[in-house]
Amino acid sequence: METITLQYDATNPALKGLIAALLKFDGISKVRATKKKSGLDEAIDDFKHGRTTKCRDFDDYLAKIND
Repeated sequence: METITLQYDATNPALKGLIAALLKFDGISKVRATKKKSGLDEAIDDFKHGRTTKCRDFDDYLAKIND
């Protein structure tokens, strides 16, 4: 099965109707779209979930990354 990614204006009723009509055909299914996070968004997510390394100073940082 092939995959096509579409970007469209979801506020346009004609486009929403067209997408809904396409999804009624056998063999066409909706695939969940994922938006790739930017580097900053990933860093904020890491911080919120505690995926950080705490260092006292730069020497401590170097010791932790060289282990």
